[in-house]
Amino acid sequence: MTDAGQKRLLGVWLLGLGETVIWAYIFYIFAGLLLTWEETLGWQKADLTLGLTVAILIAALVSPWAGRRIDEGLGRWVLGGGAFLGCLALAGLSFVNDPWTFLAVWAVIGAAQGCCLYEPCFSVVTRAFGEKARPAITKITLIAGLASTLCFLSTAWILKQTDWRTGLLVFAIIAAVVAVPSLFYGTALVENDKPRNRPSNEVKALNTAAVQMAIRRPQFWMLAIAFPFMALNHGILLNHIMPILTERQITRETAILIASTIGPMQVFGRVMLMLFEKRVQSLTMSGLAFLIVMIASMVLLIAGGEPELAFLFAVLQGGAYGLTSILKPALTAEFLGRDNFGSIAGWLALPYLAAFAFAPHLGALIWELGGYGVVISATAALAALGVISICALAMVGRVQRSKSI
Repeated sequence: MTDAGQKRLLGVWLLGLGETVIWAYIFYIFAGLLLTWEETLGWQKADLTLGLTVAILIAALVSPWAGRRIDEGLGRWVLGGGAFLGCLALAGLSFVNDPWTFLAVWAVIGAAQGCCLYEPCFSVVTRAFGEKARPAITKITLIAGLASTLCFLSTAWILKQTDWRTGLLVFAIIAAVVAVPSLFYGTALVENDKPRNRPSNEVKALNTAAVQMAIRRPQFWMLAIAFPFMALNHGILLNHIMPILTERQITRETAILIASTIGPMQVFGRVMLMLFEKRVQSLTMSGLAFLIVMIASMVLLIAGGEPELAFLFAVLQGGAYGLTSILKPALTAEFLGRDNFGSIAGWLALPYLAAFAFAPHLGALIWELGGYGVVISATAALAALGVISICALAMVGRVQRSKSI
């Protein structure tokens, strides 16, 4: 491997490290502290879940802007700057005392999420590696799949040592020391030999034209419909997993272990995808992932207070959902091309992130109507709709190919 290749590989691993830490502490931290906030702040579950809803809605609005900046060659500033903003907001979250301030801080965290989580990171990698981006994305997600485990375990440990406010300050410092430089320098190494596109009217015009062309293709809308169902399913289950399990008389310690299993299973699913990626098409794997997630919800529904079945749910949910982090950008590139990928992916992120944003609040609303049994049934139905959407995408692709022959 050449020196340039070694630098880019180092950059990929740094991006993986940075994504792991930043996902843990500006995204999964919400699920890790939801029960604690309910107990200590005394606010309604629906009011608390609005925080993450606001955050991801802001992230969705920021995503197209972040994609354009990445297409211009400013990826290191987008990812590094976004992570730094997230660290500042995380520290600010430790001082909130009322719901409105809580929502305001989560709005700032959302702006950070839109700049430094998977969507912009994968746009950087796709811009740098082109057709060879999928192996690099797989490497990043192999590490970052442990983010939820890092969050749940470290949160459980820190709450035994101190209160949640001090814990957030500790996590903000860790993220600032580890995630910010990892994302900044990792992006710099990955983009080392990629020329920067200077902002200009011509570049903006080409960028806009590429997005408009993508939007006119039916594959764009199939992708925009399919993956939000996965976002709703996983977003509801992930952010309500602790109350779901504790309501079913599973001890909090066991519930933490079950929730922490989802992350390693994401890594396992990605390893399996890496081993079989040359044998199975991305579209086929996507349909299988949606089907397994549907089965996982059914397993959780019948689990009751049985920890073994709850662990099986975590294995199935984590393994299948882990695939979609790789398959979503892969399908986007396959169906819509790699030119101006950052902007196209940014626009596709809007419905996906909007669904993720609404998921925790939707889960709380359904819970108020019928309890967590109805919530879990709803997630199974959402996964089933995802299976149908992937089948529709396959049919659209088949029709398009037949017309081109």
